[in-house]
Amino acid sequence: MRKLICLLLIVFGAETYAASTPIKSKYDDRIQSQVYNALDVTKIYAKDGFSSVIVFAEDERILYKHTGFKDGWDITDNANFVLIKPLVVKQQSSEGENFFEPTPGKWNTNLFINTNKRTYSFDLILVPENSTSSYQVNFSYPTEIQKQQAIQRQKDKRDREQKAIEKSLQSTKTPKNWDYVMKVKAGSETITPNYAYDDGIFTYLGFAPNKTFPAAFLLEGATESLLNTNVKQDGNYQVLVIQKTAEKLVLRSGEKVVGIYNQSYGKTPVTYNTTISPNVARDER
Repeated sequence: MRKLICLLLIVFGAETYAASTPIKSKYDDRIQSQVYNALDVTKIYAKDGFSSVIVFAEDERILYKHTGFKDGWDITDNANFVLIKPLVVKQQSSEGENFFEPTPGKWNTNLFINTNKRTYSFDLILVPENSTSSYQVNFSYPTEIQKQQAIQRQKDKRDREQKAIEKSLQSTKTPKNWDYVMKVKAGSETITPNYAYDDGIFTYLGFAPNKTFPAAFLLEGATESLLNTNVKQDGNYQVLVIQKTAEKLVLRSGEKVVGIYNQSYGKTPVTYNTTISPNVARDER
């Protein structure tokens, strides 16, 4: 029983520290792929006289790299990839310069790489001349791709909902009153609207591109008060949206003045409701 427990501990302990071997391409064993896992170590099989390249995501850039055996390995980076190659080690002694060729088993070490987005851990393994080495190891990031796809789906959904609301608003059968006339002060033609109507809630004044946008005032008796407005585009026209209906309006720009008269004001009352589409909820705060 005691032997069985020890054996299980050895087996599971070995699995705990096992590094991942990249998946070989079905076209060429030397081209390999690896799914990124920040908690995993990836094996890179190198061979004397050959270079191996690790390819990261296109938007990654190498910030830092370090190996446990820097004299025995050449580690260079460019953009989003790292090149790895075993080196001959030179040592100076009293007898002169000694050269040590890369030797499988003795050249094995680790490598850490930090990019602008992720951290990677590797085991660098030198294999014999007759073994298959890693020419290219390409990292993939399915978890992050899924997250980005989910974010994009949510954005697309919101865009579709917004377009549906806008379409509904445009197609809503709202009563329109076109019964407007205007009086123009001499020299004020450039601030005259090309059309005017209301839907019982707001008043809309359309201006061609060659017109000057005026300020809008409510005329009550002899008193003028500035109105709340906003602007929207309607084809080639810019529309001054006045956030109410009124019998008399005054448009001003410098010395230019135009009077706008709603001849059907109050004849077709509409129940006031800022929500003019069933798809738009009215929010009162």
